[in-house]
Amino acid sequence: WATARVLTDLGLSEYYFVLALGTWAFCKWIGPKITAFKTHPERLDYYRRWGLNFFVALIVSGVITHLIKFTVGRQRPHKTPDYDPYIFTPLTTHWHWHSFSSGHSQVIFTVATMMSVAFPKFRWFWIPFAAVICLTRVVVHDHFISDIIFGACVGYVGTLLAMNWMRAKTENGLYKK
Repeated sequence: WATARVLTDLGLSEYYFVLALGTWAFCKWIGPKITAFKTHPERLDYYRRWGLNFFVALIVSGVITHLIKFTVGRQRPHKTPDYDPYIFTPLTTHWHWHSFSSGHSQVIFTVATMMSVAFPKFRWFWIPFAAVICLTRVVVHDHFISDIIFGACVGYVGTLLAMNWMRAKTENGLYKK
């Protein structure tokens, strides 16, 4: 349980917002000034766009997750007397009733999807890694298994939606360097 409690924090979004914005900012302002990067400006451009896409994916999938949490209002397992998965209080803002869907699972699957895009050779690592982090949410009694499955799906689908949206903006000339 103690190990799961530590590992579950890898699903916090703050780390990945910093990574996304840091990658974008580095590739936009600092990287072009470094001599070693001047020989491959296309790589800087790729990772600059990736950082921005990552940021937008975190926001899009996060908004979807929070709308679901607020609308569904499922009570967290550790707050029910017998881990009853059928206690709902829709339209509440208290975190005790924000079990469905899992925000940590959404974040870590957004991360896994974006890392698979950036580093496709390591795709075999990112998805199982994300699944393990999701399972820690059940081990620490913060979510039911259905919460993490749905959260993972929201993370994956939300990331694909955000990437398609950003691609469409680029193709229409709305988003350029």
